[in-house]
Amino acid sequence: MPLPRTVELKDGRTAVVRAAEPRDAVAWIANFQSVAAERIYVMTEQFSRTPEEIRTQFARADPERELWLVAEADGRLVGGANVQRGAWRKNAHTASLGVAIVHAHRGRGIGEALVRALIDWARERGILRLKLGVFATNVAAIRLYEKLGFREEARLPGEVLLDGRPVDEVLMVLRP
Repeated sequence: MPLPRTVELKDGRTAVVRAAEPRDAVAWIANFQSVAAERIYVMTEQFSRTPEEIRTQFARADPERELWLVAEADGRLVGGANVQRGAWRKNAHTASLGVAIVHAHRGRGIGEALVRALIDWARERGILRLKLGVFATNVAAIRLYEKLGFREEARLPGEVLLDGRPVDEVLMVLRP
């Protein structure tokens, strides 16, 4: 299904999933910073890139190698996702993805819409292995990824510390 996509959410409202554009840079950063500030979903706790760097990244994105998405709902950017193909000939058949949804909009179907769009992109490009890492404590995300066909391939025990407590990183793979 091509982009942009209008998707119906679980609460009956709609969201639009579309390719990120340079004008989205400030909102993209704010979205990611809000997720990072929770300190329990992503590795970093502070986004260090500037709006200009993100604008350039979105403007120069090679559509065969990467896709940057945003989700808009209720008149604002509420989620972002990306997928990047392996950089070398030996791993160009693989791609890694990441997703960040602001707290108030989780559980509505936005993450699913974003990940489905990333899977479609991977399939269209002949990607054989789509991978991600997720903290074992993020049960809702793991359930979503499993629903979409991802399977746990490895587990890194105690890979991260959340509030001083060791938590496993779960490595999941989909073979589109």
